[in-house]
This record gives sequence, structure tokens and C-alpha cells, in this order.
Amino acid sequence: MNSNYLYDYINLLERILSFGYKMHYSSNAIERAVSYSSFFQKIENNESPLINDSLLLKSLFQEYDIIPSDIPVYNECLWAAEGYLRIQNASKLTFEAIFLYIPINKMYDLFPLYHEMDFSHLVNEFTSLYEKKSVFSLLLDKYNYSVSTVSEKTGISYETLYSLKQRRRDIKKISVEMAKKLASYFHVRLETIAEIML
Repeated sequence: MNSNYLYDYINLLERILSFGYKMHYSSNAIERAVSYSSFFQKIENNESPLINDSLLLKSLFQEYDIIPSDIPVYNECLWAAEGYLRIQNASKLTFEAIFLYIPINKMYDLFPLYHEMDFSHLVNEFTSLYEKKSVFSLLLDKYNYSVSTVSEKTGISYETLYSLKQRRRDIKKISVEMAKKLASYFHVRLETIAEIML
């Protein structure tokens, strides 16, 4: 991420989170919208996209012809926006992967504990979570899948998948074909399942 635009990006993500909060969108819907937005993918790739916040909101929430201009700033949304962008800047992971470790609802729950601390504490918390579990392991938990089920459905050996789950094998070193199978099976981006640091 281009650090020169950090606060611009924080403000844009805050608007998205606050709009979603006000309009009662599910956290999953907001996470997916952000994860698959070309704007946020450019941020992941260290590009410097510039966009008007109302245009970005309209592209993410297409069912609204007009985005209300009176969206309040919710403190937890502003804090969460800065937290996510600082985590992405430090980890270089996709927003989709970051949301697996700290979903929006969990981030809001962390607000009372962390909001008066330096963001380095939140980044350290994320790093600790990342070191404990792989993205693959989190996806297994999220969908309540077993390694053997994924093995049967994808044709990838149980031993390979189990070693990926336990992080005994580096997922970045598996074949592109295998990573594509897993990404397709879990409906996530290839960069997310492969833990590619962009």
C-alpha cells in the first residue's frame, strides 16, 4: 500500500463500514464487497487508486442509485478501517485473508479493548493469530469441513492437506493447479488461499 494515501484509504473504508453499519448490511456482505473490489485489490498490489467515496460506495452497494450524504461516522468503524489498513500494510495479505482472521464483527468487539492503544498492538494481535493458524485451517473451521472431505472433493491427498492445515508444509510452495482447486472449492481468491503476500 502506498503510505502517502493511508489516511485517504482509511476515510474511504470508514465510509464503507459506516454505510454498511447504518444500512444493516451483514458483515459477510461487506467483507466480500471489499475483498472483491478492484479498488482494494489495487491497494493490496501497492498501487495508488484514487476515487470519490460516493463512486466507490455506489460500486460496492449497487442496489442504491443514490448514496445518502448524511452517513454518520461511527467510532468503531473509523477505528476498524484504520486497523484493517494498518494490518494489510504490515502483512501484505489480501483483505479477504485478513477478514478470515479478524472478521468485521470481531474487529468491532476489539474496539473497547484496543481503541486507546497504538495500532501496533492490533497488528501484533493479528500476527499472533496468523502464526497460529493457516488460511486453509480457518476455511475448514468456517465451513465446518474436514480434511478428508476436502481431499475427496478436490482430489488432493489427505497427507498434503493435513500438512497444509498444520503449516508443516508451506502453502506458497504447492502447485498453482492445487492452489486453484482449493480456491475454487472454498470460493476465495487464489492469492488468499495461497497466502500470497502482495
